[in-house]
Amino acid sequence: MHSLPQARQNRVGLLLGFNLILMGLVLFGLAFLPPPGARSVIVVPRPFGLSVAVIVAQAQGVVLREGIAGAMLARGEAPDFVVRLYAHGALLVLDGKALQGCAS
Repeated sequence: MHSLPQARQNRVGLLLGFNLILMGLVLFGLAFLPPPGARSVIVVPRPFGLSVAVIVAQAQGVVLREGIAGAMLARGEAPDFVVRLYAHGALLVLDGKALQGCAS
């Protein structure tokens, strides 16, 4: 009977740890979202969807540099470039400001 409270404590500890890790990942991910009107972004395609080059071209942008796992650094001049990327099939669009200097 003594092991029941210990098992419950272990479960609570695991759930607490999992929640802390999940919150950290969400906050870390939010830091990489592009600001409104971003021009240089990292575009991640959907699995088995259109290629990033096609998505960027349809959103009226240009590919600056290829990345890993099909992601690419792209640039667009339209103020709604990020919205256009999502509309044409991007899975995720991240802030590309840190990589912009590497592409020039």
